[in-house]
Amino acid sequence: MPKNKLQRLVFYVSLFLCGVSFLVVSIEIFSYQQEQNHRIKIEKNKGEQTAIRSSKQIQEKLLQLQNTANSIASDLSSGTLTDDQALERAKKELEQNPDFLEVGLAYKPFAYKPNIRLYAPYYTRKNGRIERKQIEKFYDYTKPLPKNDWYHKSLADGSIWVEPYFDDASKDIIIDYDVTFYRTDPTTKKKTPVGVVFANYSVNKAQDFINSLDLGKSGYGVLISKKGVILAHPNQECVKKQKTIFQIAKELKRPEIGEIGEKAIKGEKAVIEYENVMTGQDSWAFIEPIPLTGWSMVSVVIKDESIVDNKARRQDLIRITLEVIIGLFCLSIIIFRANRGSLNSLWAVSSTLSFLCLAGIGVIWFIALREHQYKHRENLLLTQEDVNNSLKTQDKPSEPLKQQEPLYIPTGIFIQSIKFNGANDVFVNGYIWQKYYDNIPDGLSPDFILPEGYETEIKEAYRYKKDNIELIGWYFETKLRQNFDFSKYPFDANDVWIRLWPKDFHHNGLNRDVILVPDLTSYDIINPLSQPGLERDFVLGGWTIESSFFEYKFNTYNSNFGFGNAFTKNHYPELYFTVILKRDFIGIFIARVVPLLVVAILLFCMMPLSRDHGMEIVGACAGLIFVIILDQISVRGQIATQGIIYFEYFYFVMYFLILLVAANAILLKLNKNIPLILYKNNRIPKLFYWPTLLGILLIITAFTFCFIDKNYKINGSKNVTSSILLRTIQLELI
Repeated sequence: MPKNKLQRLVFYVSLFLCGVSFLVVSIEIFSYQQEQNHRIKIEKNKGEQTAIRSSKQIQEKLLQLQNTANSIASDLSSGTLTDDQALERAKKELEQNPDFLEVGLAYKPFAYKPNIRLYAPYYTRKNGRIERKQIEKFYDYTKPLPKNDWYHKSLADGSIWVEPYFDDASKDIIIDYDVTFYRTDPTTKKKTPVGVVFANYSVNKAQDFINSLDLGKSGYGVLISKKGVILAHPNQECVKKQKTIFQIAKELKRPEIGEIGEKAIKGEKAVIEYENVMTGQDSWAFIEPIPLTGWSMVSVVIKDESIVDNKARRQDLIRITLEVIIGLFCLSIIIFRANRGSLNSLWAVSSTLSFLCLAGIGVIWFIALREHQYKHRENLLLTQEDVNNSLKTQDKPSEPLKQQEPLYIPTGIFIQSIKFNGANDVFVNGYIWQKYYDNIPDGLSPDFILPEGYETEIKEAYRYKKDNIELIGWYFETKLRQNFDFSKYPFDANDVWIRLWPKDFHHNGLNRDVILVPDLTSYDIINPLSQPGLERDFVLGGWTIESSFFEYKFNTYNSNFGFGNAFTKNHYPELYFTVILKRDFIGIFIARVVPLLVVAILLFCMMPLSRDHGMEIVGACAGLIFVIILDQISVRGQIATQGIIYFEYFYFVMYFLILLVAANAILLKLNKNIPLILYKNNRIPKLFYWPTLLGILLIITAFTFCFIDKNYKINGSKNVTSSILLRTIQLELI
């Protein structure tokens, strides 16, 4: 083919491929953006509906309290109830509404009896019992003090929801509704205010309301009063100190939080996007007013958690990256006129392709580092609804075996330290606690088992009983032997998981299973990225903590552990507390990647010397292979895993490249008539050196992160032997 025709063919083919590539990229980007925008729209609408529903549910709870107080006040005012009967009614309301903290009456001075100045009887809930008390024994509620606003403002306005305050009588921060009741003067027939009926919740109960709402897997709720005071928040310190949202915004220097407060106190409905303080992620704050009280319910949803499918997103972005590289490569051929064959244009195209491949590898690495591994989990337990859904099948005991419903034991964990003692051994210590209710049958052992642990020490640390709940906490130290997935080293993320069994995992005497459930209420926030259940400032050499969470694994056993047919050995839910660790990439990059890069540069610098110093270059290549072999052995010794890991492909490519450079030097030294080698003083191997090296690495990287997705699962085998046998095997190996 004539030279001019070949040049034109190369030019037009490059132009065509460039156009097609950019057209495909444009379509891909548009499709990707459309999909993301569609997800955002759906999740945003879902968040708004959740906020509306949550606001209504909170209002219904508050309305229940308000109606109770209004009913007593109305009956007192109409004469339907006497003073003594009103007090009995208050007791009855407290008995029928377990969420209420106090219900009572506060009379004006001398209004109850002419010889009694203050009289304010009420019933309160304390230690699971209902007790009668008198406010006047704690303080004079008629004094013009801010803490007595509930009394004075209700007399002035008739009824009022007061701002939360610390109550000296109950020694708690309360949410209080107050309404005035009257007596009719027999002479004038006019109604005269006699006193105030009050009913209230503890702020702790308000927090329980919020926790019980379905706010999505990553969401949480904040309740704000009409003055901006935090009534409910995952961080209980904000509630206990009665902070306003404006104080928090000022302390954190976050004006967007102040904007949320401004909207809330104005009773406006709004959606505000901001960076979440607790997780550091972009979030939506859905503000929904509660008309009854003038408060606002703020539903916070983590934006990234709602709209991103990690695997699909990763594959889309990698595919777009490769298409952009192809398009820019073809464009560089056109811009630099490489079809004409000039040396400068060819070097420009070679350098451009090398840079694009290097940039592509960097982009894929960045995508891998940004990915959150916990999203691959199927049975994450982030809300009570997740727990209930996971245990639906367990609520149906076997009728032929006449089994009772399972016993559920709330269990929590707090890990103080994690230390790797080897490639497969982990030392863990911390606290585990369980809550036992009074209805737990006798004979149930309050304890737990760590099936995978060896050299385990467990000591009871505390025991505390309040109301009808006994809390028992243990300090534990254990070593765990676990398999880790290093296939994507140094971009691997691995689990350190603690499997928890109840000591009596099957109560044979009662013919029922015992199942552990996560004590979610003991954590400020359950979002995995906030790392619930972990000590702050963990020091893990070479690792960083990504997330922590509870999850269920439904394991099947080929043994009934001696309990006979009564034991549920199929699909038994086991509680896991999992900590995901991501490897520190920077340290690996400096220690492993930089030396390989230096070797690659040395090889390229040796190529111009191949004709005159061929055998010396062969000797140098042999030395470099030996160095790389030692480095690979070092990596293997550090990781101790089966199969080929991602980073080992870098070594294989370097072996291949060293052999090519050595072969090139030998052929030049022998002066064989090979056009590909001899053309213009070995120009073709030099031009293809960096594009070949980086192109192969780009293909391997794209394939590893786009198509290989093992979704490594602990205990993934469907048929595993009993943990007792596994534990025995581990001890034998040790």
